[in-house]
Amino acid sequence: MRDIWHHPLSREILLILIVKISLVFAIWWLFFRAPETAPLSPEQVSQAMLQSRPAVDQHKE
Repeated sequence: MRDIWHHPLSREILLILIVKISLVFAIWWLFFRAPETAPLSPEQVSQAMLQSRPAVDQHKE
């Protein structure tokens, strides 16, 4: 079993797996982890929507 880790191809495959697992974890951590603060209430969302400015239409003639 120890001879398998001395093979160059085994080391490359292990390195690639470590990199892939690290990247998957980084993507999860950036996009899918739970936020530190509590989710917004419906009142907070509606208040933020009503206070935002409408988008400027730059395609007017």
